[in-house]
Amino acid sequence: AFKLLLGHGVTSVTSMQDESKLAWAVQLSGQSARNAIDAPRIQPWVDLAVSTPEEARAAVKRVHAAGAVGIGEGSSGTPDAAKAIFAEANRLGMRVSWHMNPRQASRLNALDAAKAGMHGLANWYNLPEAMLAGGTHQELPADYSFSDVRARFRASGRLWKQTAPPGSETYERVIKEFLALDFTFEPTFSVYEANRDYMGTRNAEWNRRFLHPVLEKEFTPVQNGRFTHFYDWSSTDEVEWRNNFRLWGQFVNDYKNRGGRVVAGSDAGYMWTTYGFALIRNLEMMQEAGFTPFEALLTATAKSAEHLKLADKVGTVEVGKLADLVVVRGNPLENLKVFYGTGFDSLAADGRIVRGGGVQTTIKDGIVYDAAKLLAEVEQSVQQARAQRGAAN
Repeated sequence: AFKLLLGHGVTSVTSMQDESKLAWAVQLSGQSARNAIDAPRIQPWVDLAVSTPEEARAAVKRVHAAGAVGIGEGSSGTPDAAKAIFAEANRLGMRVSWHMNPRQASRLNALDAAKAGMHGLANWYNLPEAMLAGGTHQELPADYSFSDVRARFRASGRLWKQTAPPGSETYERVIKEFLALDFTFEPTFSVYEANRDYMGTRNAEWNRRFLHPVLEKEFTPVQNGRFTHFYDWSSTDEVEWRNNFRLWGQFVNDYKNRGGRVVAGSDAGYMWTTYGFALIRNLEMMQEAGFTPFEALLTATAKSAEHLKLADKVGTVEVGKLADLVVVRGNPLENLKVFYGTGFDSLAADGRIVRGGGVQTTIKDGIVYDAAKLLAEVEQSVQQARAQRGAAN
């Protein structure tokens, strides 16, 4: 994963894991800071599992002392437990950009959480519930079960159309309230793309070359797997999700146009998404939502650095900041595909169709990495793992 990220120009990441793996993440963060491993710099974030405010405060203190700098997911208990996480994290100077719990949406939507001290929203859960056209929770089938992953994603694909329409009083009020809170949205568009185009996402060229067989097995459809709901996934489901993307993207673009902060993220490693490639795909989907290529690049550079409180070190090219640079073959303002490690088909001067694009070098802390070499190492490792799995079977 680290090599795939560096190979696509990524020099800083947040690492999110549960508390049991935090020490490992902190160790990797230190190794990266010393440039002892080939990896982006790593901010260790953590996923907490707490049920009460008392547990929440104790857990935040504990992970902060252990080296966590942010919280990316949290309470499975009451909204009061979640609010205790926000309060304690703010007291300790930790960042909170949360993947919210959909089961709490009617009691704690994204705007409620922002008012309570959450700094940003990863993905989009509990955002539509802040501006539903009627009621306090999405309309669900009478036989709906959250534990049925396929039913859950089917229902969520029909959620955004239940929100107040763009330009309405409710819609504008919600945007203004988020703006007043200096809130950050991290729309991980690409991780949900399989919901609107399963076959295309599954068969992406980079998945054929770079998707590790362990992940491939984890993504393969099976009833009630974690994110393996693509059995009997219908054309109607995909159309509903395309409509979902249209409304979600419009909200994010409107927020950006009014001065709000939007940052890039991919949440790769789920639903047929591959590290590095998923981030570039997310930038393309930002453009689809209405961002210019330049604005999309800002989400992955200056805006992300602001959100992570790293703007004094990275995010822009300035005297006194760390030497983090990406050298690409082509102009990303003309075509964001120039970042893809697989490149793209291009017309040469002699009329031949050739592979263009690709990151040439990634420079992190002044250290130059050969992007093609990093990707070649990953591809070789993936092909070896596939051969071993085939032999074992």
